[in-house]
Amino acid sequence: MSQPAFEIVNSILDIWKIAVQAIMFLVLWTAAFRGKKGKRDGIAAVLFILANIGIGFLPCAAWVRYGVSAFAIMGFTGICYKKQIGKAVFVMLAFYNLHCLGYLMASSIYRKIVDEMLKSLDMMQDSYLQEMYHCMAVGMFCLVFSYSALLVAMTIILSRSIKGVDIMAWQDVCLLSVLNFVGSMIAGAVNGLLTVKIDTGFFMLFDEKPDLLWKIPMIAVFIFAGEAALIYFWQKYRVLLAERQKHFVEEQQVKAMKKRLEEAENFYGSIRKVRHEMKNHMANIKGLAGAGEYGEIEDYVRRMDETMQELEYKYVTGNAVTDVIINDKCRRAEKVGIRFDADFRYGGEIPVFDLGIILNNLLDNAIEACEKLESGKGFIRLMLKRKKQFLLLEVENSFDGTVPVQTDGGLALPTTKQSTLPGIITEHGIGLENVRDVAERYFGGVNIKVKGDVFHVTVMLQQGEVGEGK
Repeated sequence: MSQPAFEIVNSILDIWKIAVQAIMFLVLWTAAFRGKKGKRDGIAAVLFILANIGIGFLPCAAWVRYGVSAFAIMGFTGICYKKQIGKAVFVMLAFYNLHCLGYLMASSIYRKIVDEMLKSLDMMQDSYLQEMYHCMAVGMFCLVFSYSALLVAMTIILSRSIKGVDIMAWQDVCLLSVLNFVGSMIAGAVNGLLTVKIDTGFFMLFDEKPDLLWKIPMIAVFIFAGEAALIYFWQKYRVLLAERQKHFVEEQQVKAMKKRLEEAENFYGSIRKVRHEMKNHMANIKGLAGAGEYGEIEDYVRRMDETMQELEYKYVTGNAVTDVIINDKCRRAEKVGIRFDADFRYGGEIPVFDLGIILNNLLDNAIEACEKLESGKGFIRLMLKRKKQFLLLEVENSFDGTVPVQTDGGLALPTTKQSTLPGIITEHGIGLENVRDVAERYFGGVNIKVKGDVFHVTVMLQQGEVGEGK
């Protein structure tokens, strides 16, 4: 093989390597940003591959192509995935590590094959140069082929590991990128030492240290295995944390409903007590009338009326549980000077246990927000609407204008107490998590709007449908 033919083969293999790199990066990107694919992303992917191949034809160093690609990726992420820049950084670092480790392992294979082939050549033959170029071409083919195979295998393994990661905080990015950074730095340093030009010629690392021919690939394998294991255990930790949070939320839901049931039992116990004592009251009134104590009768009846008013419901919703919850919240609100208004009629479309969880949590949060205002300025409006097969439960309340923001940019309900569990809002603030959990079981959702100093929450529930919570 002549030198021009070798250069052509080498150029073709370079383009092949670049195409494989671009495609494998997109495989890793798709796994990380699954569920967000669209026409826009498809066009961007095609342009990314073509741009990398195009740059490969230019006489520039590889780091120039990597830099341009990284700049383009971060620009695309900043425009289309503003809230997930951290995940994009992780994907780039992970892929660069895979590239470096793959090339490090493939270099050992290349060196072994080329050395064995060159040993069989006779430098005294006229065809030595042609045969040497032939050996180099075969070696380059083995290098690119083994590199491509290793890159594909590692990318597929890592892609399966990172599936299901919707949100990745910056602390997670830093944790998971430690081995990526270390691995790429080690691989870059070793690759730079494989062949070093010195005054007397060239220093060949594998010639001086033949045992490194198998030790270096093993180091690369261990680094990759460590990164894959780190991601695996991190995913397991996320699952366990989610289960712990779910258990905590369910425990709080049960406690809240037990409290409501106890209040209902106490209320009906008071009614039974009044009924039992009514005969005594009538006898007392009759005795006062017989004695002509009409002033005492008026005072006695007034006290009875006050007692009866405490047992009367301001809002009758059609269900004993929702009656107790709404009227209890109404009394609690009005006691501290909060205006309370409800338009609520329960029709049995949703189990009262789940509906009670929503009412308790949203009204608790509304009352807590209004309590921070001056007396008389707070208000709460509760409405239950029906639209086709959906129930729309709306709670509107005044607040101090401070809107808490979650780490993902969404709105969170106010809270005054925090759990030791990350991301869990306890007691009053646990409401949003509870409400979302119930809404998702009924294929619904929660919508939050803020307009000035008015906080509006709408919970949509599909009637007669129960699904698995996400």
